Amino acid sequence: MWLVATYTISKMNIQLNVAQALTWRYVIALLLVVSLSTAAWLSMHLVISEQKSTAALVNVSGRQRMLSQRTALFSNLLTNAPRAERSQLRKQLTDAILLMERSHNGLTHGDAAMGLPETRSAVVHSLYFDAPDSLDGQVKRYISTVKVLLQLTDEELTTDNPSLRYITTTAPTTLLVALDHMVAQYQLEGEVAVQRLQRAETIFWLATLLLLVLEAILIFHPFVRHIRLIISKLQSATEALQLHHDQLEVTVQLRTAELESRSHALQESEEKFRLISTNAKDAIVIIGPDEQIIYWNPAAERIFGYSANEMAGENLHNLLTPERYRADAHSSYQHFRDSGAGKLVGTTFDTTALRKSGEEFPVELSISAFMFQNSWHALGIIRDITERKLLEEQVRRLAFYDVLTNLPNRRMLSDHLNLAMAANRRSGCHGALMFIDLDKFKLLNDTHGHGTGDFLLIEVARRLKDSARDMDTVARIGGDEFVIILTDLNTNRTEATKEAIFVAEKIRTALSEPYVLPIDAATHIKHHCTASIGITLFSGHNQEEAMRQADEAMYRVKHSGRDQIRLYDTRA
Repeated sequence: MWLVATYTISKMNIQLNVAQALTWRYVIALLLVVSLSTAAWLSMHLVISEQKSTAALVNVSGRQRMLSQRTALFSNLLTNAPRAERSQLRKQLTDAILLMERSHNGLTHGDAAMGLPETRSAVVHSLYFDAPDSLDGQVKRYISTVKVLLQLTDEELTTDNPSLRYITTTAPTTLLVALDHMVAQYQLEGEVAVQRLQRAETIFWLATLLLLVLEAILIFHPFVRHIRLIISKLQSATEALQLHHDQLEVTVQLRTAELESRSHALQESEEKFRLISTNAKDAIVIIGPDEQIIYWNPAAERIFGYSANEMAGENLHNLLTPERYRADAHSSYQHFRDSGAGKLVGTTFDTTALRKSGEEFPVELSISAFMFQNSWHALGIIRDITERKLLEEQVRRLAFYDVLTNLPNRRMLSDHLNLAMAANRRSGCHGALMFIDLDKFKLLNDTHGHGTGDFLLIEVARRLKDSARDMDTVARIGGDEFVIILTDLNTNRTEATKEAIFVAEKIRTALSEPYVLPIDAATHIKHHCTASIGITLFSGHNQEEAMRQADEAMYRVKHSGRDQIRLYDTRA
């Protein structure tokens, strides 16, 4: 019995010892499992946290880069925009610079709301604070400059403002390079941190797996499947994080390239327009929807006398359009603004403009429309055509006026005679056509030269104009022959004849007065000249018949002794 009891007790002790051993192994295995699970969760949490922190740093620093370009663009737009649009641009610029300032504070001191840590690596800290031209100093200086620009009044906002020049020069150059450098540093440190965590995780895994191999001999085999599952999930999470990291990096690169492309295109477009408009000979003006000038090139300053600063925000028509045309100009532009396709848009026409001095002068205006910031604007090209108009006037005078005496020539005489005959037919009044030929004019030319003869013709033209009535037409048709059209004579033919003869006698007397004519620069002669005058009355005649009758009456005077007046007689 004792042996049985002893055996039983021994067996029970062995079983107890085995049970205790198994229990401890289970406890150890459980602790290992718990440790393994905790380590897996902790490492994954650390990797995810590190990735999130890196992503937040890269995203916010990338946003800093975008905000620097946006604030530079808004600053430039604010300076060049019409005053009516500057309030909205100020708000947009204020929002952008405040976001940039908050992002910078978060990057340098941490911001839990943005996911930004409070600690920094030595390299990042050096880039922000220790470098000779630290990024912290650059960003703060840039932000303060934008705030200074926002404090300026509309009158102080000019394209040559030092703050604007600093902003538009710094944003695409030194600040952009520094921000790109910081983005690259954050990406590099994020990658290094993940690799470091992965190495630590690998070492921990190796140590844990070594212990599991020892325990697997007894009871750890059931846990292998679970551990493999955990490892698989951890690897999947790591791969997902790596994929997310790669996608984020690609997105940042694409966004950066897109912003750089847009910035380059905008700068290139602005440079081309500035080059063309600066060197253009014609005035180039951009007008906003409220008729306010928002661009004024150097040629416009030269043509109109107003500087670009004087014209900025001013109403185009109030300064450049003469007052008598101003109401029509405002009405036309009102139609253009309402429809976006005014009747003057896309056309070229001549009009009259006003200089700063008050002088009116002719211009050729070409105007076209374009859409900007959801509203129609106008691009006007204005050319000073004063010289062209003078040439046209000279051509017209050569076509219708005698060059020597400045009297109407044969062509204009014909037009005036047609008008006079038509008027007389309507009114019932008579008119008269007077042919005047100077006596012995050829002798003067042969004796003293054509220059002296020209002086005589000029003086005869002056006396004819002084002797004729204001309503009459005095013309030179060639050589020493002149023609006068008398209009609005009496409806009674006899009275009309008396009126015509009275005017003719006045002219004959005026022409017979002595002339003092130059022979050369130092010599003058006293010359007496008479004239033969032929007259015909007309009311319903045609032009050719009236000219023939007056010419015939004048030749009868020539044949009967000159220095006389002869009325055409149909009975002769």
